[in-house]
Order: sequence, then C-alpha cells, then structure tokens
Amino acid sequence: MRIEDVNTFWTDKAVYNNAERIFYEGFKFSIPTRSNEDVRPVNAAVKTTKKSKKRKAMAENQQHQQQQQQQKSLLYLNPLTLEANFFLETLECVSRQSQVQLDPHLAHLLERIVVGIENYLDKKPTYIVPKETTQQVANEQSTATVGGSVAFVPPNEFAKIKRTFNCTACTHRIVGTTIAKAVAHLAEQHPNPNPNPNPNTINGQRPAQTRQEKKLAEVEARSKNTMQLPKKAKALVSSDITCMFKDKYQVADKLKVMTEYDDIEKDLCKLIAPSFANQPVRIYKFGSRITGIGSCSSDLDVFVDIGNKFHKFEHRASKETISKLRVLRGLFSASKEWRIINVIEQARVPIIKTCHLSSGIECDICLNSLGFCNTNLLKYLLEAQPLVQYMCIYVKTWLERCKLTEQISTYSMALMVIYFLQLKQLLPAIALLQVDESSSAKQCVGPWVANFTQKSLNDLKIKQIEVTVSLIKENMKELFKFYATFNYERFVVSPFFGQQNIQISNYEKSMPKRYLEYACQNPESVLQLRKPMVVQDPIQLNHNVTKAVTKNGLQTFVDYCAQTAALLADS
Repeated sequence: MRIEDVNTFWTDKAVYNNAERIFYEGFKFSIPTRSNEDVRPVNAAVKTTKKSKKRKAMAENQQHQQQQQQQKSLLYLNPLTLEANFFLETLECVSRQSQVQLDPHLAHLLERIVVGIENYLDKKPTYIVPKETTQQVANEQSTATVGGSVAFVPPNEFAKIKRTFNCTACTHRIVGTTIAKAVAHLAEQHPNPNPNPNPNTINGQRPAQTRQEKKLAEVEARSKNTMQLPKKAKALVSSDITCMFKDKYQVADKLKVMTEYDDIEKDLCKLIAPSFANQPVRIYKFGSRITGIGSCSSDLDVFVDIGNKFHKFEHRASKETISKLRVLRGLFSASKEWRIINVIEQARVPIIKTCHLSSGIECDICLNSLGFCNTNLLKYLLEAQPLVQYMCIYVKTWLERCKLTEQISTYSMALMVIYFLQLKQLLPAIALLQVDESSSAKQCVGPWVANFTQKSLNDLKIKQIEVTVSLIKENMKELFKFYATFNYERFVVSPFFGQQNIQISNYEKSMPKRYLEYACQNPESVLQLRKPMVVQDPIQLNHNVTKAVTKNGLQTFVDYCAQTAALLADS
C-alpha cells in the first residue's frame, strides 16, 4: 500500500467525490497550508515591525483557538470509531511489545477488514461535519441516539472509556484494563498468579474446557453446595401446626362454596353467550379453590365450553381454540364488569387472566376440560381421606415459602402427596377406580378416561384414619424424607398405578392400551420421561406435570425436603 503526501493528495487524484473534498477541506488544521500573505518572492525584502509581529501572533493565536474549538465540536461515531481506535491501539501495541508474527488466520482476518472498509466507503457514507456552535453540538449529542439509534462521543471522551481484558485460557481471569497488559500476559505465556502448583494445569496453563465440561463442572459445584432452607419455611416447620391449620383449613373450606361463584358464572354467560348465539355456552369451575386447598390469594379456574367441546382433546391449542380465545379477549377488554390482567396464548393450555370487579376474585379462563376432570378426582380423594386435605394445605404453604412454585405447582405437589399415601395403602390407585367402569359409562376426553368410580374407602377395603396433630406431623416428616431420598433418575411418581419402584425404562410398556394407541399415532406427544423429575398426570396420561423442573431446581427441592424432614424430627 502506497501512502501519498497530504499536500499532493487532491491534486494528483483524478476522480474524487465532492463530499469527501468538502469534508477534508474543512479540516485545515490537519493539513498545514500557507496563506497568500505569507507567500512572497525568495529575494524580496520583508519589513518586520512590532505591529506586524503582534498582528501575526494574534492571527495565529486566533487560528489555533478556532482549531481547538473545531476539534472539540467534532463528533466521533460510536461504536465504529471507538472499535477502530481500539483495533489500531492493539495492533501497534502488539508490534511494539512482541516479535512481529503473521499467521494465516490473522492475514485472512486483516484482508477481510481491508475489504470491508473498501465496501463501506463504496457506499459513500455521510460524513459527520463540525457544528458551528457549542449549543448545536449539545443538541446533536442529545438527539443523536433518538433518530438513528446511533450514539456519538467526542474525542476527549475516548480517554475515559476503558475495557477489561479477560483471559479465557485462565478461566476468564482479568489480566488488566489496557491492551499493553493483555499483550504482556500473552507474551509471558499465561503466568500463574497463584504460586501454589495446581494439578489441573499443564506447564502453568489451564487447559481449555469444552462447553459440556463447563456444564458438568457447574452441575457438580451446585450439587456440592447444599441449598439452605429459607427462613420463612423454617419458621413454618418450627411453629405450632395447630395455629396454621386453624386459619388456613377454615379458609380453604369456605372457599370451596361461595355465593360469588354463582355471580361470576352468570356474568360470564351474560358476556359470552351473545357472541356465540348459535353455540351453547357452559361454565365449569375448578382449581385449588374448589378442591379445598386454596387460599384467599388463589385464582378461580374456569373452563368455558363453547359449542359442546368438553370431550375434545388438544395436546396443543388449535387455531379454532386460539381464535375463540381472542374473541373472549375482546369481550373482556370491552366489558366494564371485568378487567384483563394477562393473556397467555403460547402455553400448553392458553388462558386469559382476568378479574371480576364486583367480587374482586381473579379468574383464569381456559377452553380445556381436563383441568375440571382433575379437580373432580382430587376433590373425591380429599373428601374420602381427610388427611390428604391437611397435608396438601401444608405442602402448598411450604412450596410458597420455599419459592418453588415456579417449577413445582400446587397440583403437582398434591399428586405427590396422593402417591405417597397410596404407597401407605391409605388411598386407592386411580387405575383401580377406572377398571370397573363399563365402556358405556366411560366419559372420555379424547383418548383419556375422565371419570371414575367414586367408591367409599370401606368398599375399597381401605381404612379411613382419624386426623390428629401428631398424625399430620408424622406423615409430613415421612413425606419429606421419602422425596428427599427418592431416585428420580430411575423411577416415576405415578398416582395412576399407585405402586412403588415403577421404573422409567419399562414404564411405557406397562401403560394402558389407549395410551399406546395415542402414542403410536402422535409420537411427538408422548409422556416426557427424559426429564429430571417425572410426575405423571393420572387422567391425561401423556402429561408430565413436572417437566419444567430443572436439575438445579430438583436438587434444591431435594435439599429442602431433607432439611424439613430433619426439623420435623427434632420438633
């Protein structure tokens, strides 16, 4: 590359862009020129007086001030100019402090940079020219990020911008805030700041880890660090269990039947029915409020059946369901009796979170009937064996205080309580309740049997036990100990079968015929068994209700269960 002299650059260039010429001619301070007054014949006599010297000094001083003002008013483009400045500093520093070397990869990258610059200049970008006044510069700086989403920084701000250089080979150890320190670190071949020898290093340098090795190291580090049970959860476990149930049990019992639910049902039909005049509209209430384990902050879950779709199953919401949901969204938005909180269309079961203004109760509106079927099952089990209701209220409060509800829902934990009591022969397996149903009496939602025989525990030869404080505490201690030591990698929590040590590897072979037929036709919608935690829904058999639990979340849950069991044993 040949660099031409700046004084002859424009005169020797045959073709040039007028905008570039105007731009460069504006910076007379960068190209030294001589005025007409300074150009005189060599042999001419020059009279120098004090006034002329003073006038010349004042002119030079004024020109210098103008140049400084022009430099201050000039704006640099960020991040392109900033990155170019760092790049040049890096290149110069490397050439000064280390032996000049050029590998093929670096040569290729430099070639790409040169080509990229040429392509950028071929597009004739608009130049940033100096502004006339400082006020205009301030206005430009304040509005530059608004119009073109590009930030501008003046030259004197470059010194204030610093970078922190990390070395990936040294596990992202900070090697300095200047490029000189980073170059020195590389030239010294990654000096180890720790004088003690590390068995994991080779010649003082840590070997580079792959992504998989890093993830395994993070998981191993988390497994070694036991998560401490939150203080609120400790207070719950250590407190008098009688006081807790005195408030929560009575509230949960009252929430099962409220007159406001009838008003909500009427207002929903009044709002929805006119928009679906040719289709019947039915309202079904379900959720923790109806089962008897809800609290005052619990939502009321509502299934809206539009057009007799109760028995239709959708693993993922269809376009027809989404379109109905959007119609409902418009109705709730226009109504003065309801207030929309949120609309979640991307969920497995899309919902509209809304508030009934007259009662103040928040409702989750959905178009899927399986939640109503699950509620019927839970309500039957809670009423048949009262111990279940007490234990579910306890674990619901425990989950909230442990802040685990984002991964493990109240419904999931209720199924885990049911499975635990099934193993103790205090509850029947769900498969047993459905085996006596004749084909004509079965009510199905898609491939899933939604109803069951509501036999009494005496008919099932199961003893109904009397609930006492000591009994609740003993069963809660055993429950937490059971799930603290449960082998989640090998076994399934299955209330459907209600048996111990059901292995994941052979689980699908033992499933009923309706599941196998559905799985054969819909291989993408099978039960997700390759998850850290598998708790199967007893009605919708292809649904793992804890599929959102991560390895870290499961480890935290196990740690909390172990600590809770120990506290209950001490108390």
